[in-house]
Amino acid sequence: MTTVMNSKDHPSQQSLRLPDTADLSRVNRTKIVATLGPATESPERLRQLAQAGVNVFRLNMSHGNAEDQPKRIQAIRKVIDELGMPIAILADLQGPKLRTGYLKDGKPIPLEDYSVVEFTTRTRESEPGIISTKYTELISALEPGGIILLDDGKLRLEVLEKLSEDTLKCQVVQGGILEARKGINVPGTTLPITALTDKDKEDVQAAVSAGVDFIALSFVQRAQDITELKTFVKNLGYECPPVIAKIEKPQALKDIDNILEEADGLMVARGDLGVELRPEEVPVAQKRLVKAANHAAKPVIIATQMLESMVHSLQPSRSDVSDIANAVFDGADALMLSGETSVGEHPIETVAMMGRIVHEAEKSIFSDMEHHVEESRIVSPNFYHAIAHTASYAARKANVKALVVYSNSGSMAQRVSKLKPLRPIIALTPNKEVYNRMALLWGVIPLIIPAAQQTDAMLDNGEHAIIDRNLLKKGDSVVFCAGNTQMKGATNMLKIYSLGEAN
Repeated sequence: MTTVMNSKDHPSQQSLRLPDTADLSRVNRTKIVATLGPATESPERLRQLAQAGVNVFRLNMSHGNAEDQPKRIQAIRKVIDELGMPIAILADLQGPKLRTGYLKDGKPIPLEDYSVVEFTTRTRESEPGIISTKYTELISALEPGGIILLDDGKLRLEVLEKLSEDTLKCQVVQGGILEARKGINVPGTTLPITALTDKDKEDVQAAVSAGVDFIALSFVQRAQDITELKTFVKNLGYECPPVIAKIEKPQALKDIDNILEEADGLMVARGDLGVELRPEEVPVAQKRLVKAANHAAKPVIIATQMLESMVHSLQPSRSDVSDIANAVFDGADALMLSGETSVGEHPIETVAMMGRIVHEAEKSIFSDMEHHVEESRIVSPNFYHAIAHTASYAARKANVKALVVYSNSGSMAQRVSKLKPLRPIIALTPNKEVYNRMALLWGVIPLIIPAAQQTDAMLDNGEHAIIDRNLLKKGDSVVFCAGNTQMKGATNMLKIYSLGEAN
């Protein structure tokens, strides 16, 4: 349920804490997502991550059980509220984990190039000449000529023929040593497997009951996977948080427009995507996905190995630095750290380094995204996009200090964000959940203001919040816009004025 703040429960600690400067050019537009783990889940580490520049805390739901998650989430939320900073919590579901079976007698199996093996569900243990799995869907979906990748693509099999309903005859194309419980990928094959497992359902219920801000769905192959998750949450009796579709299967690329219709954002999960695509195809896929998300006015996160070189080192590799900068140039909303912050030796320094790289990239001439946005391609089902576009255009032509957006749901702030304006975006809302979720949006600085019944009061509340937080000062010019609000006169509203002179 959405929480609306009013004047009496609008504590000062809910304000945004920025560096003690009014120079908004020092605030990064591209957001940072940090995965929590043993290295970073203590309250002190959470505070340090937030102060280093984290905008979203990611929980990898592969770790822990559903009973533990609410306490974990509540502890994180407590730290966020104490800091009074706009930080979102993203619950990342495990999804189906296709794996080989255990090993007979615990002995690893050598797979020789060009040797023939059976890939089967009739046994739960692998042994020389036999690779086991429990997933009957793999056997039914694969046909002769199909490819099976094992252990993150280190081992490669080609299906020769179906011997029975539970067994495939395969040739080893790329051999090596097979250990127990290694991952299975089947590039080019759409699997009849739901993205939402029984474990995911338990984790979803725990996450939504604890009030997470986003849910990331793994193993998305089609738009129907997103619909299934949203329906499941609705049937639980909850309002579904925004769903981020993790794109890690090549099949999703073929249905990306429909997926974007259903999803509330994308995550480019380059790890698994890089196993099933050829390495040279991954950068192209990344650019295509970022472009598609921006055209659909949906946030997009780039994930996997962005600062892998800093897991054990205080200095990043030059390739990692270039990778981050290019993701900024592409127009990603957020960049994600995984092992770097969950188990890495230098999580705080890694976040700070990513922030510095982002800052340098954003202030360069190459990141002037505003002039590269193709307006005609952005989805525009109503008048709200026209207001957002006009506000962005007016901010540039009138040379104002900032764009100020009033947003009950966050959708107007998201539309303005996707236009990549040169001016900072200050987003005002009386809704705590919306305040947290807007932390993911490119260029958006969220502020909570007390609820108001009249437009004049809303503008006054916004001015006080902006000036009190030292974001702008009286006399600074702004473009103000609002989408669909409950206040008469504030729906589809656009206004250019100087702070202190709104009324």
